[in-house]
Amino acid sequence: MDFSIEVPLPSGKKVRVRELKNSEYLSIIKFAQNNDFEGVGELFDKFFIRPDLNIVDRIYLLIYMRMTFIDPDIILSVNNKSVTVSVASMLDKIESSYVDLETKISIDGIEFTLDLPCITYYDKVEDLITATIKNIQIDNDLIEYSALDDEVRNEILSNLPASVFGQVTKFLNTIQDNLLSVDLIEENKAIGLESTRINLLDNNMLGFICSIYGTDLNGFYTLIYSFQNSIMPGSSFFFDMSPIESRIIVNTHQQRVKDENDRLQKQNQ
Repeated sequence: MDFSIEVPLPSGKKVRVRELKNSEYLSIIKFAQNNDFEGVGELFDKFFIRPDLNIVDRIYLLIYMRMTFIDPDIILSVNNKSVTVSVASMLDKIESSYVDLETKISIDGIEFTLDLPCITYYDKVEDLITATIKNIQIDNDLIEYSALDDEVRNEILSNLPASVFGQVTKFLNTIQDNLLSVDLIEENKAIGLESTRINLLDNNMLGFICSIYGTDLNGFYTLIYSFQNSIMPGSSFFFDMSPIESRIIVNTHQQRVKDENDRLQKQNQ
């Protein structure tokens, strides 16, 4: 059984997410280096994100995973100066800015419940609109629209009044302009670091996620080589570990080698 952790989300939901493995982390790094946000979004959806989570909960979960399974801090360098940013501080900012945005609208006798879209990546506005509709009430029949598969949702969507799309678009514009922009990284004048303000409803958010997950691909391959040739020769165990575990083991190994070399050097003096 894979190790997992429980994560409380801004919406009040709690999810259990399993540990990020180095095999998956390598794929994330590759997607990040190629700016392939669709690919990395599909990976996160397949392995870690529950379909019923809204976009803010999803972003929060991905940042939480980065903090827990990769590193709790981010080192930013500007003009040859560095500053450490706590990932937990980003989570606090998202959580404190969260607002329950569920809204009901009525069009031609049909009641629609709109909420934050349940989506990680989208390339068409239509996808975002579809993901924003939560429930549809027609007379006494309640359709849990967000729980349906794509084929059924598209069939229902094609039979809805055209005016619903304008209302959903208006709802999205309102929350995007006023409620979903967060300063995740604060300004640091001492090193010339500008604040990083992110709109949580923008696809560019996955670009930010890639930037905090991504690392140097060549450096990661060097780590794999070192681990499999110096620490656990012939083993593939590295790929089943989390990034933070493998780094701790490598650091411990390097310290042991240093201590042994220091001891030998003293003996030869």
